[in-house]
Amino acid sequence: ERKTKKDNSCKKEEIAKKPDTEKATENSNEATDIPEKSNKTGKKPRFILFVGNLPYTVTKEALSDHFKKAGELEGVRLLMNAQKQPRGCAFVEFKSSAAMLNALLYHHTSFQDRKLNVEMTCGGGGNSAKRKKKIAEKRNKSAELIHKMLAQKKKTKSAIK
Repeated sequence: ERKTKKDNSCKKEEIAKKPDTEKATENSNEATDIPEKSNKTGKKPRFILFVGNLPYTVTKEALSDHFKKAGELEGVRLLMNAQKQPRGCAFVEFKSSAAMLNALLYHHTSFQDRKLNVEMTCGGGGNSAKRKKKIAEKRNKSAELIHKMLAQKKKTKSAIK
């Protein structure tokens, strides 16, 4: 793992591995177009979301409880300042792409009286043009997938009626 000056200036808590008792909703991984198996490098893909605009009093447990409704969690990393207090953002890792996509639906929802920002991340850090382009592509793809998921839910609801 490559560390930048920015990474060294903030303390991060370790991933809190907490098993989830609920299952992800009925979204299939085939419909998401996100691979579950290892990629070209042989590494297993990771399903990580950035969560911003968190209250400074947030705990890993509270954030885990909030997101476990979306699907099974791998862990939560709160970004901490030098005084080991939350910086107001975190990374939430899921065990499946379906769970991650369900969690994307939490964007702009309320959590402890704050409006959450939930976005896909591309890993690493910095503000290079290449990284910004990759993040923009992921945002576009996730927006398309969310629209598909919402349309599918509407179809399911109308079929039930």
